[in-house]
Amino acid sequence: MSAASTRRLIVADSFRVRANPRTAAAEVRGLADHLRRFRFSALGQLPGADTRARIDVFLDEAVDRIAEYGEGFPRLELWEAEHAGGDAELSLSLRPLPELRDTIELRSAPGVLLDHPERKGPNISRLAELNRRLGAEALLLDGAGRAVVEGATTSLIWWGDAGDSSGRFVADARAKGRANRVPSVTEGLLRRAADARLVRRKPERQSGSLSPATPTVAELAGAEVWAVNALHGIRVVTSIDGVPQAAPEERRLRWFREALNRCWHPLG
Repeated sequence: MSAASTRRLIVADSFRVRANPRTAAAEVRGLADHLRRFRFSALGQLPGADTRARIDVFLDEAVDRIAEYGEGFPRLELWEAEHAGGDAELSLSLRPLPELRDTIELRSAPGVLLDHPERKGPNISRLAELNRRLGAEALLLDGAGRAVVEGATTSLIWWGDAGDSSGRFVADARAKGRANRVPSVTEGLLRRAADARLVRRKPERQSGSLSPATPTVAELAGAEVWAVNALHGIRVVTSIDGVPQAAPEERRLRWFREALNRCWHPLG
């Protein structure tokens, strides 16, 4: 697709690919979940009896190309048709790996109403511009401007205290029959790890499951907050609206980063 094209990005999914430290093989965390999320969204946008087969062929070829490319930040894409009555275009963007970070700053962005907030793709350019303008990751609120929904490129996990049972994630909400945020693959991996209490591959009861909640910005203020996504994994939030956040409980943070690290699996 040409750089001058004005077509809209309808569906997208991106994830980090790393080279295994020992074998150099290309690996991804939660690949099946990323492919499932893209397939589900694309199926909802592409008409035709052969749609599923078309998407599956595209994804099979994309995975092979991603594995050959190696370390990077690839993006699966579905672009709207260039002309009325034309076909939407499935494409793969092979991109280098950006700088990875362990921390992040958040800034509230009330009044931001997204087009199809449940689907990754339509809002990417707009949210990237919002982040640039704020000089931080935008913290998106609900339509009433009260409850926190997600970051512009991240899902949120936070802790009420040093206890392992105090972990929370943003509860799903629906408006006009659809979800108000993109289902996060990385959040799902962390929730499953907490449920299974995987420590050194053995059951360990010290890490409690994460619970759904609907926080306000004020309720997150001063708490230990993590911003999680497929590129960076877990980033500790150092401030919200310029106000410093609580330092992380290091043992707990290490536990979850190790759990996420066990999710790397070879492509193919």
